[in-house]
Amino acid sequence: MNKRQLDEFYERAYSLEHTKRYSMVPIIHEESVASHSFYVALAVMLLQERYEFNVLAAVMMAIAHDLPEMEISDVNHLVKKKYPELASAIKDVEKQTMLTFPTLLMQSCQGYDEDTVEADIVHLADAMQCVQYSLSEIKMGNQGYMMQVHQNSERRVKILEDKLREGGYER
Repeated sequence: MNKRQLDEFYERAYSLEHTKRYSMVPIIHEESVASHSFYVALAVMLLQERYEFNVLAAVMMAIAHDLPEMEISDVNHLVKKKYPELASAIKDVEKQTMLTFPTLLMQSCQGYDEDTVEADIVHLADAMQCVQYSLSEIKMGNQGYMMQVHQNSERRVKILEDKLREGGYER
C-alpha cells in the first residue's frame, strides 16, 4: 500500500470508535468496538503473567481482531446465533475484507481464526472483556440480557483456560 492508501485506511479505522457493540439490547453505557479492542489487548498483556505465548503476536492480533467491522459493522451475537447461515456469510465477508488490509494487519486478523496458542489467548482475552463489560453493566443496574452475557462469557473463559492448561501453556 502506498502512503495515501495507508492514510485512508487509518482514517477509516476511526469508524470503530463509533461502531457500537450490543446494539440490539438495552445497555446503560455504550461500548465501541475500538474500546473493546483496547481492553482485549490489555487482557492479552496481563495474561502473559499466566501463560507462555508470543505476546507481540497476540497483542497485534487483539488490536486487529475486529478491524473487519470497520467495513461490515458489528453484527450482534444474537443475530449470528439465530441465523447461522448469516453468521457464515459474515465470516466469509470478513475474510474478503481482510485481504484489502495492510499486510501486517491482514496477517494479524487472519491469525485470530487459526489454531494457535496466540489465537486461544486472544479468544480468552475477548471472553474476559465480555465478562468485564457485562459486570460493569450489571453493577450499574442492567439486570437484563447482560446477566446472560456474563454467564456465557464466564463459561467461555473457563473452557479456554482449561484448553490452555491442558495444552501445557501455563507458567
